Amino acid sequence: MSGHKAAWSITRRAIIAGVFAASAMTLMPAQAQDAYPSKMIRLLVPFPAGSATDVEARFLAEKVGAVLGQKVLVDNKPGANANIGAAEVARAAGDGYTLYLATNSTHSANVHLYNKMPFDPVADFTPIARLTRNPLVIVVNKDFPAKDLKEFIAYGKANPGKLSYGSGNTGSMAAAQLVRSLATIDAVRISYPGTPQAITDLLGGRIEFVITDVAVTREFINNGSLRALGVTTVQRVSSLPNVAPMAEVGLPGYDFAAWSGLFGPKNVPADVVEKLNKAFLQVMATDEAKKFFADIGLEPDVSSPAGLAEHVTKQTELWGKIIKESGLEKI
Repeated sequence: MSGHKAAWSITRRAIIAGVFAASAMTLMPAQAQDAYPSKMIRLLVPFPAGSATDVEARFLAEKVGAVLGQKVLVDNKPGANANIGAAEVARAAGDGYTLYLATNSTHSANVHLYNKMPFDPVADFTPIARLTRNPLVIVVNKDFPAKDLKEFIAYGKANPGKLSYGSGNTGSMAAAQLVRSLATIDAVRISYPGTPQAITDLLGGRIEFVITDVAVTREFINNGSLRALGVTTVQRVSSLPNVAPMAEVGLPGYDFAAWSGLFGPKNVPADVVEKLNKAFLQVMATDEAKKFFADIGLEPDVSSPAGLAEHVTKQTELWGKIIKESGLEKI
């Protein structure tokens, strides 16, 4: 019996030790998985490669990836004034591994432009951080007869129906509609999947003007392919110091800017939101980021998650007013 008892005692100790070992092995991977981020993060951009939002996203993806210790992959899903990309994010899991670089298009303007939205810009998203304020610039082809904004307005009045403009997002569309309204000129809108395609047609002489991001146009302005007639904000833009505000050179009271912010799908855990907010704001505060954004004509304008949520509420009201004044109708 003593031999049997000894054998059972050894066996029981082995079983107990095995249970503890198995429990430890079970717990360790779970704890490791809890350490966010433990895999690659996808940053969805709802505009095509080469757009200002894409340029911003690629810079931030590289720098934030280094801060978080994981690769951040930029994924472009353009179309329908950014609604296609936003709808995909809205359907994604709220685990922090799908992020969305949003603009005023999906989170302020589109609710006033579409009769039916494929997502709810508030209920279907988790606000993480406001990032930039984006002044725009009105540009024409170098061969266009108007040399400045006043001549452009005079040309439009003298040639009703002969002006056409390209828009690749709601910012460029609303900005151009405001010019039409304030200057009382007629112009036909041509819609594009993104701003780069509109600029291609502008360079080719197939449309007459575009109002869009400095990041997309500055190279062509500097090499003389496009002529800048004015920036949309009442302050000058540091990367285009010689281009006056439109309010000063032909359209008094004109003041317009787009914006960008970071969102996740709904239900992203609070600790993940906090970690992402800190990482993005850490990058935005660097001298490298300040220079980068100044060079492409964007202005850092950061906030907490609550600050972004409040910004969306105010901007949605503002864009409702802008779109109503511009005469745009829902589609």
